Amino acid sequence: MKLNKPMKKSSCHYFKKSERVIKMADYIKEGAESIEAVANRVIKKHHEKLANIKIGYQFRGTARKSKGRTILAEASKIPGKLQNFINLDLIITVAEDKWAAAEDNRIREAIIDDVLRTIHLEEQETAENFPRRLADDYYQLSSGKKVKGLKKAQEAQLKLCDYEIKIYDYDVKANIRNMEEYGPWRKDLEKMEQSIKQTNIFSQVAGD
Repeated sequence: MKLNKPMKKSSCHYFKKSERVIKMADYIKEGAESIEAVANRVIKKHHEKLANIKIGYQFRGTARKSKGRTILAEASKIPGKLQNFINLDLIITVAEDKWAAAEDNRIREAIIDDVLRTIHLEEQETAENFPRRLADDYYQLSSGKKVKGLKKAQEAQLKLCDYEIKIYDYDVKANIRNMEEYGPWRKDLEKMEQSIKQTNIFSQVAGD
């Protein structure tokens, strides 16, 4: 009887669907405290409004590309159907390969500052009618989350953020405020800075 050889273990997961093999990203929680430490510093310096937002941090194995840009870090909201199970508002995912390569802490700060600038907070309308009673002693908060018991629901409602969280795509080339703070910390930003300098030189010569 011929035995099949055991399959090698892989760090990625594969699903076969309609004869197509889809490769899923590998997410890693271990070591994410290094992201949180940097994020806490950056939030304190440049993003005070985000101080009360509950953010979780994780790595993915390698950076992905979108619209021709390498995504070093990205933010995502917790889906509504998971809000009863995850006590977070956002998750920030950082490419582990790029994070490890960034030995300078200032570059790591630039990576986090860049992704934080995609997060926007808009003031919510009044939530005076919440928590709202449902069946079986459950109460709905203004966020949509359900909590059992009136007292717990009232306490949870008080802790809710007063803002609606929105996440926008990265600017196609660069976030100007990020570049002003951290300089040309990516190779594409170096080229952009050189182009700007050349344009300024030509403008000065033309003006003379």
